[in-house]
Amino acid sequence: MLNRNLAEGLRTADRLQRDASRLVEESARLAAELVEQRREMSRLHDRLHRSEGRRAAREEELRRAYERAERADRAKARFLSAASHDLRQPIQAAALYTHILRGAVDANPAAREAADLLQASIDNLSGMLSGLLDLARLEAGAVDVAITEFRPDALMRHLAQEFRESAVTEGTSLHVHPCGVAVRTDARLLARILTHLLSNAIRHGGGDGRRVLLGCRRRPAALEFQVWDDGRGIPPDARAAIFEEFHQLDNPERSAAKGFGLGLPLVARMARLLGLALDLRSEVGRGTVFTVTVPRATLPPDPDRRLTAAARAMAAVATSATATATTTASPTERMKGRRVLLVEDDERVRHAMTMLLKRWGVRVTAVGSAEELADRLPRLRSRPHVVLADHRLPRGQTGRTVAELVRRRWDVPVIIITGDTAPERLREARSIGCRLLHKPVEPGDLAATLDEVMER
Repeated sequence: MLNRNLAEGLRTADRLQRDASRLVEESARLAAELVEQRREMSRLHDRLHRSEGRRAAREEELRRAYERAERADRAKARFLSAASHDLRQPIQAAALYTHILRGAVDANPAAREAADLLQASIDNLSGMLSGLLDLARLEAGAVDVAITEFRPDALMRHLAQEFRESAVTEGTSLHVHPCGVAVRTDARLLARILTHLLSNAIRHGGGDGRRVLLGCRRRPAALEFQVWDDGRGIPPDARAAIFEEFHQLDNPERSAAKGFGLGLPLVARMARLLGLALDLRSEVGRGTVFTVTVPRATLPPDPDRRLTAAARAMAAVATSATATATTTASPTERMKGRRVLLVEDDERVRHAMTMLLKRWGVRVTAVGSAEELADRLPRLRSRPHVVLADHRLPRGQTGRTVAELVRRRWDVPVIIITGDTAPERLREARSIGCRLLHKPVEPGDLAATLDEVMER
């Protein structure tokens, strides 16, 4: 019995020893796996740390790129503003001197022809500069949009008057048909879109007794402005290219008289900025129609549209009679003897403007800065009838500074002249009760504005 118990104990001890060996081996294996897992965790931690570092580096890189983009946008905006002002200044002076020269050489046909050619060159330069600056502002996203609800009838009638003379010159009959429907968009940009489309139609689609039509079609939720011409049409393979800058179908010689190929690219960009659909349909030999689709708006009925035809005719006759009675003299004749206070820092523009105003019989007091104005104001004995002020003046002064200085002494109308076409200039001028003119100012526009402001 003892031997049997001893043998059983030995077998049990042997099993325990084998079990213990297995436990030791399993423990060693688990320990090795734990070490490997710790190593893997360390590697993962290192990778995570490096990933966090790369992410932080990427975030820092993105932040710096964003700051660079913002600085570039600000620099581009400053450049456009400076270019708009600095490039328009010599054009303004040249336009004024040319107008004075044309008035002085009426008796000399050769000199008159040279002056006319000079004026045409200045007009072409001004038009190209305006187009390039407008295109740059649209590309830079520096154009503000002011969405309002309005009736475009007055705008369409204004365009009819504006383009009537150029249509006659091109041998084209122009027809404009308003429709009395209100729309919702930016009125200023819509006017520029239609201006470019009409100019393009008259210049390239008119002539030889052809017709150009600006009209509109009513849709359930929109109004389609359409510019038609019955010219030679646009081939299908050229309809995409005409919206590219400086691309023209019928101007291989690059004649400035036929434009610069910027009108339709500007139309496409302004329509895209406003979210308006722009459509082109054309048939070679029969003509072209451009369509701009604008959302309709709901406005109260226009009381003028409730007038009968007879009442409208009577009102038109009365208005015409009143206008005839009050416009027997030209604006320049009515300005004779009036006093203008001119504030312009550019010596060439100041001198040319002074010469022009004196030719109109205006008494001019001219200064070159707000500081000079502040020094001269106490010594001025007579109240000026109007103040003409450049918007951008030395040492950060503006036309607003001039208006505030003068109005501390007199309640005088102020006209601000600027080469900056940004909408905020117009809003700023309106906020202080000033009129705004954009350089280069045509002498006729200047005379009409001065006359209107003085009469008020």
